[in-house]
Amino acid sequence: MTGPAPLAAADTRAAPLDGDAFAALMAGLGPFEPAPHLAVALSGGADSLALTLLADAWARERRGRVTALTVDHGLRPDSGAEARTVAAWMAARGIAHQVLPWTGPKPAAGVQAAARTARLALLAGRCRELGILHLLLAHHLDDQAETVLMRLGRGSGPDGLAAMAPVLAAAETRLLRPLLTVPGARLRALLAAAGQGWIEDPSNADTRFERVRLRRRLAQRRATGASPWRPAAWRAPPPPWPPPAPTWRRR
Repeated sequence: MTGPAPLAAADTRAAPLDGDAFAALMAGLGPFEPAPHLAVALSGGADSLALTLLADAWARERRGRVTALTVDHGLRPDSGAEARTVAAWMAARGIAHQVLPWTGPKPAAGVQAAARTARLALLAGRCRELGILHLLLAHHLDDQAETVLMRLGRGSGPDGLAAMAPVLAAAETRLLRPLLTVPGARLRALLAAAGQGWIEDPSNADTRFERVRLRRRLAQRRATGASPWRPAAWRAPPPPWPPPAPTWRRR
């Protein structure tokens, strides 16, 4: 099992995102019913764990509650043990938690895309069963910037460059991304301040993935003071090795 990340991994220069700032972010995503019941997509990674803690405090202040939902894709041997670790963390904090397994045969190709589709279907389905109107996702500012640059590099038009929306109304559930203006470092700082570890997905460091390669190039350019938005920061030929083994990236 990958195991919890050490708290020292957090960027101590970043200010933790606090409850007041999160409440201001949520205010722009309403309206919400009295005593709101929120679902949070919780993988066990730093971003979704921070979102769960913030959403739980926000809901409790409004006499509401949170149900954290973890999808176990079963794509790695450690996924079941990691889901149990997340369940124990939630139990210790008094947060309702459910594990949703992705069962059945997996496709031989396009596994990541299939996993994302299955994940959203499982999450939306459980929200429907529980009567939950709002499903929170933990994409943040760094993810947004990477998404825009990746789409730009692929020649996306204006619609693609609009990137991720903070609110997406589905059939019976609203998908909410309250953290799109928040750097990931502030979320890790929050977990460090709360004494909460998290699970590191090894795919987040696997340079066979386009997003990981892009993130490293952007970090290198920031370190030298160069603009990360110039094409040289993210356009590069594909690596010489074959596509990565099936896995999914924690958020």
